[in-house]
Amino acid sequence: MKREKYFAVLLVICILSYFMMVNLSMIAVAEDMSDHQFDIVRRHAMIYDLKNSFLMQKELIEYICSLTNFEYDDSEFLVNECKNKNIDPFIVLGVIKRESDFNPVAQGAAGERGLGQLMENTAKPVAENLGYVYDPDKLFETRYNLKLTITQIAYLVELYNNDMHKALTAYNRGQIGLIEYMENNNNENSAVSDYSNMVLKFAYEYEKNYVQESTEKKS
Repeated sequence: MKREKYFAVLLVICILSYFMMVNLSMIAVAEDMSDHQFDIVRRHAMIYDLKNSFLMQKELIEYICSLTNFEYDDSEFLVNECKNKNIDPFIVLGVIKRESDFNPVAQGAAGERGLGQLMENTAKPVAENLGYVYDPDKLFETRYNLKLTITQIAYLVELYNNDMHKALTAYNRGQIGLIEYMENNNNENSAVSDYSNMVLKFAYEYEKNYVQESTEKKS
């Protein structure tokens, strides 16, 4: 009798163990499916973000083409350089508009050359720091000048802790020129200049126009 009760208890334990194993297996399968579905959703979101980012960049490049008359590849180069150096492309466009009116062969009375109207005392060290062979005639080449101009702007923005008025006024006057200007300027922000205000005005207008055109295309 005791043996029969023992076998009965053992049978119940085995049955319960079996159902527990089945239940755990089903939970594991459900979790795997849930994780798999989450991965699918995450991948789809990532693909959507990349696609959306690509389309936005394409729209920006096309906007720059229409604004500047640059070739598509040159406009794409500008956007990618700004992205790599974490610089607002509209600030760069504002500088180029103010300096050369987007004319790659513009030449100033004091020897400034190209889109960013770079002087040799700025362009030469920037080019050499980039590992480029400095050639003053190459300053009239769109991408060469863009590379140096964007690099110089990025350097100044970082140097002055993202103070755009200091960075832009220094781009225009040089770093020593900025110090002298600030010493003689009684404005609340002594780095504010006609030059920095003009560049920021252009940048604001270009960004506003770009957003407006982009919104109209989607509506």
